[in-house]
Amino acid sequence: MHPIVRKALERSVLVALSYLILSYVLSSGILGPFSIFLKVNQNGPLDQLTRAVYPTASPQAARGFPLVVLLELDQRSLERLSPRGYLFHRGEMARLLEQLGSYQPAGVLVDLDLSEPSNEGGERSKGDQALLATLKKLDYPLLLPDPQVLGISLAQINSKLYPVAAQILYDSDGQARWIPSAQRGEPLPAALAAFCLGMGRDLKNPADLETCRRSGQGAGPGLTGGVGERIVFREIRRYPPGLDGSQLWPGLLVMPVLDFLTGGLAHTPQTQGLLFLIGRTYPAEADAHFTPVGALQGIDIHANALMTLATYGHFSDRMSLLPILGFVLLGFFLALLLTYFITDGLLRVSCFRSLVGGLLEGALAIWLLFFAGVWIVQHFGYFLDYAIPVAAFSLLMLVLKVVQDGRRLAQEGRQEASAPREGEKHETVVDGSHDKLAEPKLTEPGRASQD
Repeated sequence: MHPIVRKALERSVLVALSYLILSYVLSSGILGPFSIFLKVNQNGPLDQLTRAVYPTASPQAARGFPLVVLLELDQRSLERLSPRGYLFHRGEMARLLEQLGSYQPAGVLVDLDLSEPSNEGGERSKGDQALLATLKKLDYPLLLPDPQVLGISLAQINSKLYPVAAQILYDSDGQARWIPSAQRGEPLPAALAAFCLGMGRDLKNPADLETCRRSGQGAGPGLTGGVGERIVFREIRRYPPGLDGSQLWPGLLVMPVLDFLTGGLAHTPQTQGLLFLIGRTYPAEADAHFTPVGALQGIDIHANALMTLATYGHFSDRMSLLPILGFVLLGFFLALLLTYFITDGLLRVSCFRSLVGGLLEGALAIWLLFFAGVWIVQHFGYFLDYAIPVAAFSLLMLVLKVVQDGRRLAQEGRQEASAPREGEKHETVVDGSHDKLAEPKLTEPGRASQD
């Protein structure tokens, strides 16, 4: 094996082992408060991956998962259907829910506040009364963000009404990145509940409900577990009226509520059993949240979260740690191979060898692992924190430098001990009787030999 290839392979294997050890230390917290010295900013590298896949098309959703239709309350819909008041007209909401019933939906998520009556003082309007009457006769699952509608408990209205946790989960920097994990005894997160309905789960069945909770516990080995699945964001496109266009999520259709109510979705066998999301997208600042790809409406975040689950499922169902370790090993091997080809080959006798090597090793590894991370997110929905292998590589190189410096100092010490001391000189004595060179004897300056 060529020395450059062997050197790159040996160090790549050491990096992979260091990566496993560092990942375990960071995820287990065994160092307690001292782990802060090993912490790396995970959000930075993972947000780069999020932005890289945001404008790209995703793979198809899981086989058998229904089409997701996002019905948005855009400016045109609100101006026509609810011109007065901030709340969407409850009578139009009742008409919308009735029309949805003709498609026999697998489930409907409404991301609107229906908890209180429209009028001040708790008096129900005609629209409130129409909505209440519609809710009582619904025969499909309806997910709502509050445990009550118009001041009445959901359980008292209809057993098909389910409360969900529709709040957006923020990181410490105020950005939304995660699908909340399912907590026992608490309502399911909105996207997770919709995903379970799309998979044919019965939210009243304890076994199905427990399956749903387990599927929302988040990524497995190592680097991003704890709060649930990380959302793969993709741009949700809006087109002018009368113009149809595709979405980057193949299983997603976006339609204004006004177009839907005026016959915008045909009744065909393919449009039966769909999942519907209903939410407001106007005004833009009304329900905006910060994300790694910019400000997004709440319903768009729920849609991306649902499509993440529908397309990629749970991380452990799609990919194990072994392929990830393989990507890390391959990425570092290629980076180090190219680096050592330049430093140990092209620049072998150059005075810039060490400088170029120090610059290239980490930079090439970051770039190669970044592109590998983009590919993994695109096809598996898992976010590889490529900064951790680089940190492991840096720690490894530091250890190797300490070991090499220690060996060099030890070797210099042995050489110094074996060298003659200052002020001593060698004298060669000729032994005439044996006619050969005798062993050299050391004499001190100014003192003659006694022979």
